Amino acid sequence: MQKGVSPVVATVLLIMMATLGAVAVWYWVYPLTGNPATPDTTQKGYIVVNDYLNSSNSGCNALAIKNTGGLSLSNIVFEIRDYATGKLVGINGTDPAPANQTFVNVSFEIPSGQTSTVNISFAGNSSNRASIALGTYLLRVSPRTPSTTSTTGFNDRLFTCS
Repeated sequence: MQKGVSPVVATVLLIMMATLGAVAVWYWVYPLTGNPATPDTTQKGYIVVNDYLNSSNSGCNALAIKNTGGLSLSNIVFEIRDYATGKLVGINGTDPAPANQTFVNVSFEIPSGQTSTVNISFAGNSSNRASIALGTYLLRVSPRTPSTTSTTGFNDRLFTCS
């Protein structure tokens, strides 16, 4: 009389051992591969200064901004800085003291892929339109950005008012 395991039980045992071996190898190799990329749902989108509106021969008072990110853009305040010096730009030719900084305030929503005209404003107030002198500038996310808004993915953008 032979004693042993039936062929069905032996097959099931072999499959279970192979599965356990594969799982053990996976847990050993997985940390070496790094974390898989996941989408950043806090990213509001990249900003591109696409155009400007010339209010007169002496300056610009609005920017056409395109949202090239994957999510809608809203509640972001941008500073305008002089490209050559990096200093905040003053409105209407004033000295850029903290009380006279020029901002672009995107308080409304710009959907992904859309372009919208945004007023250059004094202290982020879109009803108080201002103009900046002709020249080359950087558009940068302002530290005044509401704390509920992520600034992930924003880069300084160069534009020219001419």
